[in-house]
Amino acid sequence: MRLAWAVGSLLVAVVGGFLYVIQPFPGMQARDAIGERQTIDRDGRRIVYYTHGTGPRIALAASAGREASDFNELTSALVEAGFRTVAIEAPGIGGTEMPREVFGLYDLAADINAVLVADRAAVGGARTVLVGHAFGNRVMRAVAYKHPAGIKGVVLIAAGGQKPVPEDAAKALRRCFDPLRTGAQRVEDVRYAFFALDNGVPDFWLRGWHGNTAILQGKASPATPDTEWQSAGSAPLLILQGAQDRIAPKEDAADVLAETLGDRVEVVVIDPAGHAILPEQPEAVADAVIAFATSVSGNDE
Repeated sequence: MRLAWAVGSLLVAVVGGFLYVIQPFPGMQARDAIGERQTIDRDGRRIVYYTHGTGPRIALAASAGREASDFNELTSALVEAGFRTVAIEAPGIGGTEMPREVFGLYDLAADINAVLVADRAAVGGARTVLVGHAFGNRVMRAVAYKHPAGIKGVVLIAAGGQKPVPEDAAKALRRCFDPLRTGAQRVEDVRYAFFALDNGVPDFWLRGWHGNTAILQGKASPATPDTEWQSAGSAPLLILQGAQDRIAPKEDAADVLAETLGDRVEVVVIDPAGHAILPEQPEAVADAVIAFATSVSGNDE
C-alpha cells in the first residue's frame, strides 16, 4: 500500500482482467496553501506552517489526511477581516516530518503549540483562536486543554469524535484514500462521505488524501486514554455543523457537545453542507468564524 501511495499522478491497475486508469491519484497535492511558508524544529522534526496577514491570531488544523490548503478560502476572508492566520500541516504533509513513534493527540497538540509559540515570538501577541476541521477539531481541543495560555476560543468544524462514524460513511471515508479506486468512484466516495448531495465536489478535493498521515491520526485517539481533551479546556466554543453531515451527524456531534459542555457552546447549523463544509459554504463559514473570533479576541494580550 505504501508503494502504491508513492507512485505518480497516473496509476494504471489491472482489476479482474480490466484495465482502469485511475486519475487523479488521491495522494497528489491538492493545491498550494496560501501564505508565507515557515518551518520550525520540534524534537528533531520539521513542522511546516503558513502565515498570512496581521492582527489577532487564528490557527488552523485540517481534517484527517488533508492539507492546510483546505483553509485557503477561509484564510483569505480572515485576513481581509483583519486577522492573522497560521495554518499548520500535519505530519507527513507538505514537508512536516512524520514521527518515528506512535503519536497521541497530545503529541499532535504539542506540534500546534510549538508553532504558536514560534509565531508569538516572531510577531508578538498572545491572543489566539483555534479552528479545527473534522479530525483537526480533536487536535485543537487537545491544544486548548493542554496549552490554554492565550487561547480565546475554539471553532470546531464538523466536530465528530463523540460517537462512532456510521458504517456507510466510514466505508466511503476509507475509500477516499484508496489508490485503486477509479476517478469516477473517488468522486462518489468523496461526495458521499463529505458533501451534501446537491453540492459540487471541487477538483482539489479529489486530491490531497495523504494515507500515511491518516493512519497516524487514526491511532492518535486510541493512544490517548486521557479523554479530558474533549472539553477543550475552558474556552468558548463555536461548532459549525453541516445539516447533511453523514460522518458526524448533528445528533452525534454538535448536540452531544452542546449537552455536555453547556453554555460555553454556540452551534451554527450550515445548510446545505456535509462534512466538508469549508468548500461547500465558504461565505457562511467565514462569516461565522469572523463574528466569533471578533467577539472572543478582545483587546487584552
